Amino acid sequence: MCVSLQEGLYSLCEARMARDAEYPGPRPRPLDDAAFDAYRLWQLRRTVRRVREMSPFYRRLLGGAGVTEEQLTSLADIAKLPFTRPEDLAGAGYGLMCCSQGEVEKPVTFYSSGSTGMKKRIFFSAVDIQKILEFLPRGMNTVAGRDEARVLVLLPNTQGRGIGGLLARSLEDFGMRAWTADLRESAKELLRVSVEHGVNVWFGDAVTIFRASRILERRADLRALGMKCIFATMSNIPGSMAEYLGRAWGCRVSTHYGLTESGWGLAVDCGRCPGYHYDELDHILEIVDPETGAPLPDGQEGEVVLTNIARDCMPLIRYRTGDIAAMTPSVCGSHLRCLGHIRRRKEGAAEYRGRSVWPALFDETLFAAEGLLDYRIFLEGGRLGFELEVLEPACFDAEGLKSRLMSLPCMEGAPEIGLKLLPCGALREFCYEKKRIVERGAP
Repeated sequence: MCVSLQEGLYSLCEARMARDAEYPGPRPRPLDDAAFDAYRLWQLRRTVRRVREMSPFYRRLLGGAGVTEEQLTSLADIAKLPFTRPEDLAGAGYGLMCCSQGEVEKPVTFYSSGSTGMKKRIFFSAVDIQKILEFLPRGMNTVAGRDEARVLVLLPNTQGRGIGGLLARSLEDFGMRAWTADLRESAKELLRVSVEHGVNVWFGDAVTIFRASRILERRADLRALGMKCIFATMSNIPGSMAEYLGRAWGCRVSTHYGLTESGWGLAVDCGRCPGYHYDELDHILEIVDPETGAPLPDGQEGEVVLTNIARDCMPLIRYRTGDIAAMTPSVCGSHLRCLGHIRRRKEGAAEYRGRSVWPALFDETLFAAEGLLDYRIFLEGGRLGFELEVLEPACFDAEGLKSRLMSLPCMEGAPEIGLKLLPCGALREFCYEKKRIVERGAP
């Protein structure tokens, strides 16, 4: 049986409270909303005290701002704290750590956008990994029952040491069944593994799943395989992509939003709200004005700011993610907030003819094109160009797609775009990268 994220988090919170001898607050059973929020506030205050005492970077940052944990009397008071920025993870490095290097269980080096963006480092202790392992299956439990889930994980695995292996391990510990597949596995191999193990959930990179589905639907009746959910992550999932996947597999399509900085898992679709519920037990999310940093009211789009309130090794305080979304109260009756789907990122946008453009503006049209598998977008010589990986270049309707792209509002008055068709598999090497507009030269 599927369980809502709130149910999973409240159950996990009760278990955490029972183990947490330091916590002075109430521990009602069943847990109520007020007790959940009280524990979150206490975790926030404890984390701020921890970084202030143990992290050289935060000692300076918080000292300069004149803020201590004593000034945090409500969750809204988080706005009193200064921001942490992506460049701090590159420049400050070990200065953000609250434990010795010997206590680091998993160091992670990653890039802000593909292999050409800012190189960042983050560290997780054994305590952090355990909390991540506790949360990940709760997210999966929102789309598949604990006793029935048979999940194929399509994430970076790095010979079992990456997030793919970590997720599979957490699902197995929770009582689910899970197998991993490398993102570069052939569609044929993904199908073979799925049939052999009776897989009923694919979880992983949205474009990899989309590409494989396009290829496989020509070879097999995907609807006959008994898939319960296609659970997609790692990129924007436009309506055209979700509709195609639901039609091809004959099952529910759900989406996930996560960051390396959050410990990979973070937010999962709500079936009734227009967006995600997120792991409020371990994190606090805010929406701020991308320019001024001022908190924005419910429903207004801005930059997502992340605070880890349960991290041991390297908590991040008010980390500017660069992702753009809005936040609202839930309409489904949950106490958890609703985070709107992430449609764009500050980092992936580019200035074009006096306006800002970003890949998601084109996703709906691109992924609706018959035979398209993946794409890259460039800005060169004053015009936009697309490299399109397609099933059969000779049969692909490039002119029709060009016409539809040029009719988009963001292309009004713009010079005609360039399209270059690439054969199936040509863009597989970029499967780890987030979509962004690459500037190849000045106009």
